[in-house]
Amino acid sequence: MKTKPQELFVLVKYATVGVIGTAMDVGSLYVFVDVLHISLLVATAMSFILAVINNYILNKLWTFRKSDRNYRKQFIKYFIVSVVGLVLTEICMAFFVYLIGFWYIASKLATSVIVLTWNFLANKNWTFQDAIRPIARNPKYEYNLTVVIPAFNEERRIGKTLEAIHRYFGNKSVTREIIVVDDGSDDKTAIIVNALKEKIHDLHLVRYYPNRGKGNAVRTGVEKSRGEFILFTDADNSTPIDEFEKFRKLLNQTPVIIGSRYMTGSDIIIRQPKYRVLIGRLGNFLIRVFLFAEIRDTQCGFKAFQHMAAKEIFSRMKVNRFGFDIELLSIAHLLKYSIHEVPVSWYNSSESRIRPIKDATRTFLELLYIKLNLLSGRYD
Repeated sequence: MKTKPQELFVLVKYATVGVIGTAMDVGSLYVFVDVLHISLLVATAMSFILAVINNYILNKLWTFRKSDRNYRKQFIKYFIVSVVGLVLTEICMAFFVYLIGFWYIASKLATSVIVLTWNFLANKNWTFQDAIRPIARNPKYEYNLTVVIPAFNEERRIGKTLEAIHRYFGNKSVTREIIVVDDGSDDKTAIIVNALKEKIHDLHLVRYYPNRGKGNAVRTGVEKSRGEFILFTDADNSTPIDEFEKFRKLLNQTPVIIGSRYMTGSDIIIRQPKYRVLIGRLGNFLIRVFLFAEIRDTQCGFKAFQHMAAKEIFSRMKVNRFGFDIELLSIAHLLKYSIHEVPVSWYNSSESRIRPIKDATRTFLELLYIKLNLLSGRYD
């Protein structure tokens, strides 16, 4: 941890870089306009970009002493901070000069302090932040497996699913815990889960309100998990828990395993309506174009992880709703975790609450959001 004198020294270096950048900005503007006779607006943009590049390199290698080679994503973030600083400059100058009536030189000095503070804090805590955040490691796992079940108003289905999971593990040499995350239900979901605790050992219920989305529920369960491996599955048991048998041996060598309904060997027992199949395939096509081409089915709600892979992936996630599957696979891909698809059986539930048009639109917007996060380095 840096001491206060060290922090002050970093700020002094940052301010020095700012002075150098300003001199370069003004000097290059003069050369572009008076020597090369470039139009003022074009010359202004060119000199600004030149100063940003200069400041970025000096701040990276001298001020914050970052030796990593993450230049492209860091520069995009640095440029965004600089543009926001430029807009902030215009707003502050207009406020001080025209609304309050300050002398323009005094206004410029006050504005410089404000913008310098913004730029310094934004670049220190965002642009040049450490790429890998420390994650607590469990010295000893309490269970072989944690099963996470996100649930929202699942009073009609959660009991049957928990009974099925209990029967499956009843004759297995696998120690397990089950975490049901009640995502703001207003029905009897919590009552049913609590009633089963006497019968099903190591069954835990996590509740919060209001509803925050499936992604948030799964992330909450992963954060509380104590198993060497972590599986999340849907409350309707649409992929039967028996399919985990295909995952067990693979998990020792593969950090991320996902169920797939579109591979050879998968078995769709009850199919979705054709319009939902069409929307799903279109969404999968867009995902393969925008993010990764090698994964056939990103949305199957049956995925398993090695403990540390799950902790590292989910700690970086931002999306709370249906797009979270896409996000977690994007982060796994970014962190270079191997991802293995396994064909599974799948039953479409007639009680599904998915709203095809609204949820497909939201997921597409989340897809764009994830792509921007990847480009700007928010997951690094």
